[in-house]
Amino acid sequence: MTDVQPGYDAMAAEYARVLPDPFQTPLERGAVDAFAAHVRAADLGPTIVDVGCGTGHIAAHLTTAGFSVTAVDPSAGMLDQARLAYRDLSFTRDDASLGSVDLGAAAGVIARYSLIHVAPEQVRETLRDWAARLRSGSVVLLAGQSTDESGTAPFDHAVAPAWRWHPDEVVRALSDAGFAELWRTVSRPSDGYGRFSRVPRVRATLIDD
Repeated sequence: MTDVQPGYDAMAAEYARVLPDPFQTPLERGAVDAFAAHVRAADLGPTIVDVGCGTGHIAAHLTTAGFSVTAVDPSAGMLDQARLAYRDLSFTRDDASLGSVDLGAAAGVIARYSLIHVAPEQVRETLRDWAARLRSGSVVLLAGQSTDESGTAPFDHAVAPAWRWHPDEVVRALSDAGFAELWRTVSRPSDGYGRFSRVPRVRATLIDD
């Protein structure tokens, strides 16, 4: 997987300063809260895995909503900022492979702007691995920058190599892994926020073969 640690370690304090809130738009909050509602409805327990938790804002938001959050990030610097901001929460150093996580105990996985740093073929492998380890009915939410062109495309992320995905390509990768799409949203840049469309907040559920 792409080594994002050095760049995020160097930028961690700046991230915490510039992005003090968990959500930049109402749509982002709505998507995460809808995901949380689906996790509750799945009735598989309260555990959610936050992949690429960064400075911990989403983990804290979901914890306040009553979930038990396993929050992981490959950057020690970002985890330091998360621990400073949320001293009552637990954060673990790990990447999208989730080698330290028991996914069989999770009811949901959320990956916001973290899988963008994983090469597309590795993302597909990662989703297949998650599907093999999650229980049927588990919920996954993915978010990131998108493209209007088919397939995937690298882009000049300020911190580490990154890729944009067409919404249909995200869903294709999820479907190939064994997930079924239930909804997606796409938002366009506005009021100076963002250079690209924001990838579909894709909510998918793991289904039986």
